[in-house]
Amino acid sequence: MNELQVRELIVKYASDFTDRYTKAYGSIIARVDNGTYLMSRPGLVLDTIKDSDLQLFDMSSGDAGKILSTRRDINVMIFACTEPSAIFSKDADVLRPALYDLAGIVGTDIKIAEDTTAKSLLAALKDRAGCLVRGKGIFSTSSNMKDAISIVKIIEKSIEAEMYGDKIGGIKHLSAEEALRTRQMHNHLYSNVNSEKHVDFVNISTDELDVRNNMIDYANKLKDKGLFHGSWGNLSVRLNDHEMLITPSAMEYNKLRAEDIVKVDVNTLAFDHIQRVPSSEFDLHAAIYREHPDWNAIIRTHSHGLSVFAAAQVGFKITDPALHQLLGDVSASEHVEPHTPDFIESILKELRHNNICVIANRGPIFCATSLENAAVMADAIEDTACNMLGYNEPLLRAEEE
Repeated sequence: MNELQVRELIVKYASDFTDRYTKAYGSIIARVDNGTYLMSRPGLVLDTIKDSDLQLFDMSSGDAGKILSTRRDINVMIFACTEPSAIFSKDADVLRPALYDLAGIVGTDIKIAEDTTAKSLLAALKDRAGCLVRGKGIFSTSSNMKDAISIVKIIEKSIEAEMYGDKIGGIKHLSAEEALRTRQMHNHLYSNVNSEKHVDFVNISTDELDVRNNMIDYANKLKDKGLFHGSWGNLSVRLNDHEMLITPSAMEYNKLRAEDIVKVDVNTLAFDHIQRVPSSEFDLHAAIYREHPDWNAIIRTHSHGLSVFAAAQVGFKITDPALHQLLGDVSASEHVEPHTPDFIESILKELRHNNICVIANRGPIFCATSLENAAVMADAIEDTACNMLGYNEPLLRAEEE
């Protein structure tokens, strides 16, 4: 890409830093070519970055240039200072994963760089896609902008689990062995998946086309609400008595087209391989549809508040009588390692009397008669979780007291 294209890319993706949970201040850095890079002015609110905030630097200048020169696999770096990350990184020795996202996408644990020099950051980044900077916040790296932003958000919600988890009994970390297996499994599942720019459009009815487009609309609405980020999160819709439509694996929602949605047989799990590869959780969606013929839509979010409950492996009761009668409670599944025989059954067990399950150390799943109802449920229950945890209360004041 040339300088103009990289400028447009930075400004476009900066808007992904939603402030549903906490404002992020910092800087976005992106390689233009092997000789230059663009960097936004430090300390800006990330979702307000505009073209005039970007400055072109020679690769021989600054610590950012040293990192990009040393690590040719890195094209994007983001420094993000949030209140939770600044407080946590002040005294922490390491950030251990209590969420599979962190272990799979970022690293088996997250190191703390003592300062922002290239030497300190490169050491903390060894075998990892991100790190923390002592008392300052989050530093993420990737070959692309989408993943660099996702890494910031995954580290942030993992820190929030550390800081809010004590209110609900404390979080349960993955073992070092499980974190390593998760990292290896992630690399196996997502390496180059759905990397083709286009797939052929399959012959479908007008009604099915409408369903596919509606799914894309809802995926982007959930992303705008901070419930999905990047390509993380998935949703599906029952198409008929034996097929479902589900979002593809590892694709950005704002780039989805109707032909990218994948049709899967809920009984055999078969799908036409001229299509995209479906979400890695497609077998879970299919199992839910088989067990609940009255449910027609499923949403799996990566929302922050409910991820704290997932890290703690606990649910909560819905106190509103009408809502409780409709949805049941927010249950939590037992801790079972994903992609093992007992994983799906542990979730089905919790969904037998409830529409919502917090999957232990992963996140929430919402089941409903329609996509609209599932989306409303996901948004409302996330607000409930955040209110219960005190997301609106300033952390700094509590720390000082």
